[in-house]
Amino acid sequence: MVRLADAAARTGDTELSGAVLDEAWRLLVLRPSAAPALLPVAGRLLDDPADPVRLRAAHLLAVLGRQSARYADPLATLLDDPGKDPCLEGTVGDYARWALTRIGDPRALSGLVERLYEPYREHYGRGYCVSDPRLPDVDAVLVPLRAHADVLLPDLREVMRHHAAHNGGHGPLTGAFLKVLKAWGPDALPALPEVVALLDDATGSLSIVEVLAAMGPGAASAEPALRACKPLNWPGYQWNAAWAASRMGGDRRAALRLIGDAVLTEEGPYYGPVHLLTEFGPAAAPYADRVRHIMENTGGLHRIEAALALWSGTGEPEPSISVLAEFVLPIADGGDDYRLFGEALRALARIGTLTPATRAALRTVRGFDGRLAQERNYEAFLQDEELRAAIDYLLALP
Repeated sequence: MVRLADAAARTGDTELSGAVLDEAWRLLVLRPSAAPALLPVAGRLLDDPADPVRLRAAHLLAVLGRQSARYADPLATLLDDPGKDPCLEGTVGDYARWALTRIGDPRALSGLVERLYEPYREHYGRGYCVSDPRLPDVDAVLVPLRAHADVLLPDLREVMRHHAAHNGGHGPLTGAFLKVLKAWGPDALPALPEVVALLDDATGSLSIVEVLAAMGPGAASAEPALRACKPLNWPGYQWNAAWAASRMGGDRRAALRLIGDAVLTEEGPYYGPVHLLTEFGPAAAPYADRVRHIMENTGGLHRIEAALALWSGTGEPEPSISVLAEFVLPIADGGDDYRLFGEALRALARIGTLTPATRAALRTVRGFDGRLAQERNYEAFLQDEELRAAIDYLLALP
């Protein structure tokens, strides 16, 4: 592939250059080890005269993230490049801007939110083929940029207001905006008015509650609106609202009592809001027997949540870490449930202890030359990075 790229460069064959980049994309989405050889190919093609070639080159550098740092300056020269490919969404400049955000270069910040919002300004979405190069979702770009929240929030708040006004309060991007604000936590507090405006009798949602909880005590003024909201068809709202209020500085004992009583009385397969008990630590110890029962009688995500809640209440790593190992060991044997694998890794990171079998499995997984992801688009790179970072963190534990 590299030889083909060199031949295309010598002959000026832009069609061949584009084909090389397409093949490079198909390989990179599967094999991280191909990056060192293919990265320079994409870097050289950033100044190709053909728009589709430059677009594909910038896209490859974007998905490769910080590995592309050496090309930050050439990418910055493309920020206003309007070049397009008739079969792919976005401009060369859009992909160059995304690449700079992935590298961590602040030159990407000016106008970033407006460009991300542009495909939705007058329409309900975008069109693309899932496996082809495409622009990332809004939250995929902005969530990692918490350090720049003060720069980005004014524009984000503006597009949130525009989106709400033109989509009857809740539009197709509302969930993405809320994911960003939740990830930014207290740094997103200036956007509190826009979040509170989304609370009403018909549309209160878990996402809004989680944002307010993540904002913490600085969002205390929103507690009356939070409690006044009565969403339709969601009896569990009161548990989540109480939990969020406790995170905002409200009565933690009252919240724990309400949530604990629900855990004691609700029956399977859900068994109530057991995951919320995790946030109360040893104060939730009186509910440990019930949490253990739930852990032993559920599967999937609920089992992971109960295992973490049991550790949080008792302070004892076992049996929680052995339960969590059940979601790690199959991956080392070729399993592909990366969603639950990721949830288990996050739980283990909070507990801070591994079983010997879990440690051995993680070493095996770390050595895989394959994306730790089921998707075969840009999300494969993001999930692979996240999971490998979690594995490195866990394996560094004593």
